[in-house]
Amino acid sequence: MKKLLDSFWRILSPVTMKAAMINRYDELSNLFRRAGCGAALLAILSACGGGTATPPVPPVDTPRYLLGGTVTGLLPGASVVLMNGTDKVTVTANGAFSFAGKLAAGASYDGKVDSTSAGLGCSIAHGTATMGNADVSALTVRCLPVVLAGMQEKIQRLAGMVSDAAGNYYIADAGNQVIHKLGADGTLSVYAGVMGKRGVDDGPVSSATFSFIEGSRLAIDRQANLFVSDYCHAVLRKITPAGMVSTVAGQRRSSCEVDDLEPASAYADGQKEQARLGLPGSLAIDVNGDVLLVDAHKNTIRRVTANGMVSTLAWTFAPMPEVSSDFQRVGRLALDSAGSVYFADATGSYLFRIQNGLAVKVAGNRSQNSSVDGIGGAASFFRIRGMQFNRDGELLLADGGSIRKVQADGRVSTVLGAGMPDANGQAPGFTQLNDMLLDPSGALVVYDLGRHMLRKLERNGVLSTVPALPGHIGVVDGVGAAARLTLGYARAVVADAVGNVYLADDVNKVIRRVTPDGAVSLFAGMAGKDGRVDGARGTATLQGPVAMAFDREGNLYFADQYHGMPWLVLRKINKQGEVSSIAELPVSYGTRFALAVDQQDNVYWVNNAGNGIYRRPPGGEFALLMPFENAMKVLNGKIGTRDYISAASLAVDRRGALYFEDIQHHVIFKVAQNGDVSHFAGTSLRSDGKDGPPGTGSLMTGDYFPLAIDANDNLYTGGQDGIRRIDSAGVISTLQLGWGSPVLSTFAIGNGVLYGFTAQALIQAPLP
Repeated sequence: MKKLLDSFWRILSPVTMKAAMINRYDELSNLFRRAGCGAALLAILSACGGGTATPPVPPVDTPRYLLGGTVTGLLPGASVVLMNGTDKVTVTANGAFSFAGKLAAGASYDGKVDSTSAGLGCSIAHGTATMGNADVSALTVRCLPVVLAGMQEKIQRLAGMVSDAAGNYYIADAGNQVIHKLGADGTLSVYAGVMGKRGVDDGPVSSATFSFIEGSRLAIDRQANLFVSDYCHAVLRKITPAGMVSTVAGQRRSSCEVDDLEPASAYADGQKEQARLGLPGSLAIDVNGDVLLVDAHKNTIRRVTANGMVSTLAWTFAPMPEVSSDFQRVGRLALDSAGSVYFADATGSYLFRIQNGLAVKVAGNRSQNSSVDGIGGAASFFRIRGMQFNRDGELLLADGGSIRKVQADGRVSTVLGAGMPDANGQAPGFTQLNDMLLDPSGALVVYDLGRHMLRKLERNGVLSTVPALPGHIGVVDGVGAAARLTLGYARAVVADAVGNVYLADDVNKVIRRVTPDGAVSLFAGMAGKDGRVDGARGTATLQGPVAMAFDREGNLYFADQYHGMPWLVLRKINKQGEVSSIAELPVSYGTRFALAVDQQDNVYWVNNAGNGIYRRPPGGEFALLMPFENAMKVLNGKIGTRDYISAASLAVDRRGALYFEDIQHHVIFKVAQNGDVSHFAGTSLRSDGKDGPPGTGSLMTGDYFPLAIDANDNLYTGGQDGIRRIDSAGVISTLQLGWGSPVLSTFAIGNGVLYGFTAQALIQAPLP
């Protein structure tokens, strides 16, 4: 017994008590057995004053399991960082992966893509679920290079530019919603704003947000304060050299839509936020540091002082019988060294100067509608956009495909344009000059919208291309970065079931194809040759393909437009490559058109001239399926001042339900096979981009964008503000894609991939 007690107290000594409770449970059990029974041991403890003892409970190890999956599509040297909560894993090769931390059965997980190598987009499928009683290897990560073909520019859509005294350029980007800084050393960086985030938040440049659209412009004063006109929210904003953004004047308007504007008389002068601006656009700064801005809604010019006092310049148009009232609207603005105000009309046809309270014509006429040199009314302009005075007091103009010069007496001459080589004998090749700046060296920098290119004209007459925006637009077959896609934008993009993408290029009268490996080639039509000759797709001619859709068998239907007129024909390219003409389409106007084909080969067409959606059964005629007035009734009075539907997008799911988007009211409608229409997604008259079901979720303000359907009948819409996914219940969610904030003209879905078309590149992202 003494031996038994010695062993027992050795186990339960103060030094070893805790360890014994955990690590020597087996030894204690053996002691119980050697004592013959637990009661004998309890008697000993009682005799020693120990009371009643409870045997220690052994710890229970909860089973834990690994979470992982597979990665595909990683290129050599690339990597993707995945995360589940705070647990992260960096994957550098295709194949299996797992997180280091194990999870207990019943624990939830939410696998996500945290980051990727530059130029790579990845998505994760089956990323959210609950752990069972085994390792999980179901997470499926798919990666693709963002750019499939062509070259994507860092500056997406230029909306104004200025230069400071040090030779830095500041460029407003209406695609990425930031202001870029192009340093004098050629480096390009984001100066202000958050990439891809639209807003009107003041504060430090790193967190402030902007809403650039075509009317927005920049100006800079002698103290290097940068001024921004917010055409969308009706305010004037300032960025100090210290990097702080503030609102100088104007009451912030919540909507960016012209339809919501009040009468011009409602916009008043006043101090700071007491003033109301309409559509603030072109900017200029006078010798006193006051900002002059064009208010397009009031058709006048407003002055904003340093302390935010807004006033309206007092002037009227002088009697000019040769200039109709249609052209007496203020467009771009410039000030000479004496403070005299010059402006072009909104169409860019005339140049005016304000003197003694009257706006008098300096030059221009409408009889020629082209860039013709001369004096005063003998000269003409194609379309004045950028305006800038040079060091010699001469007014320089960006006019269509030419740089023009206007002297004080109204003498207009061409500095550089078509048929005029630069000092090196090179043709400039300008197409659509849209803005300009004068840098401290006296060089003129112009932006060619048609080629998405910055060109620099030195004082010695030498023209060069600014490397930050070289313009990767053209029509060149090739693979990946060697290809050039178009001279403008594709009217439509569709993808087939295996991931081939088709671009409708109405400029060149062809349809082009991009294969999953990025090879670009002509698919149908003859480049530059228009017509309506049927036959083999390599010899058939097209007038202007503007909308496309595949049927269930893989035949490609397209709408062919005659020379921009409202005469359109439905044509088809079958799987054997034969082009045929099917039927005339109902008359439709505009620049956006939409086709859809259902599982029964019914063809749907939007008549965006105003009366509704048409359907054509196989071998039949087009007939009105759903009048737009029926959709208006569904909104039940929630239409504001917008008493019409604007629709140019269609999609049909596997069950035959048809969807169309109305950008006037920011909703998506669903049309049944019998023509009954219902409100499917979005909230009428709201465009703030919130996720959620109808009544909570909302779409974004924007131009027409297509609707696309994936293999699970999820619906997609959106643009550079974000691609939105809408499930079968109409619930909107915003996708997290790896391609940043590109300026899309259209997009398509095929083989589980989202394809987006920019002016320079076809980009892609795997669907989550």
